[in-house]
Amino acid sequence: MANIHPLSVVDPKAELAQDVEVGPFCTIGPNVKVGAGTRLISHVVLDGYTTIGERNTIYPHASLGMLAQHKRSNAPDAVLIIGDDNVFREGVTVHVGSDVDNKITRVGSRGWFLAYSHIAHDCIVGDDVIMSNLATLAGHVKVENRAIIGGLAAVAQFARVGEGAMIGGTAGIAKDVIPFGIVSNTGTRSGLGGLNLIGLQRAGVEKEKIFELQKAYKLLFDKEAGGLPERIAAIEAEAVLAANPLVQKVLIFAKGESKNGLLQPEG
Repeated sequence: MANIHPLSVVDPKAELAQDVEVGPFCTIGPNVKVGAGTRLISHVVLDGYTTIGERNTIYPHASLGMLAQHKRSNAPDAVLIIGDDNVFREGVTVHVGSDVDNKITRVGSRGWFLAYSHIAHDCIVGDDVIMSNLATLAGHVKVENRAIIGGLAAVAQFARVGEGAMIGGTAGIAKDVIPFGIVSNTGTRSGLGGLNLIGLQRAGVEKEKIFELQKAYKLLFDKEAGGLPERIAAIEAEAVLAANPLVQKVLIFAKGESKNGLLQPEG
């Protein structure tokens, strides 16, 4: 039986694994499912059709599964699905999906969501993602694995953040950030500042593969080489670049469905 503090309110219809720990002043709604090893420190609100995986740690005043903050949506059957081994720090908010989309918000595993970060309705967040303090995702944002979003950074609706990308603090993102891209706030606007070379090195990527990715990056954003389809074709025509798995991920992303277009390099 779950260890529930007597000062918490847990609906009898909620499904909690036997070793879930619920600290004081928490509220858990009837349609919530919580996996083994998950801990609610205190003052946590879980509501909606929310499914939380195993070994998550949820800190005080976090709110997961409330209705979307959307004027045209009131979908009580919308869903929030969260994976395993995540950390949600103080004041984090994650909402269910909306009926203007697929009614689903998803968060992967092993993420770190620091104080007061926010994941809005219909977002899809991958594994090993880090969102620093007050980082914000608007509705319908997609964040791929191992992306890092700095403190006070904001990502606009429908934007995509590619695998291994890094967005600097206070940056405002309105367009798609390619995998392994790095973005900083220049004071006037946020632009693509190159590749997340330190992140690639820390991930143990071979130098040769990084050099090839740098070459592909230059070709992809060479505006004198025609439109985006022509630039992608030029990269694919070089056998070495086309065989590089990092380059392949960038090309797949660049060719993917986009409502916002690719964020361009600074300058």
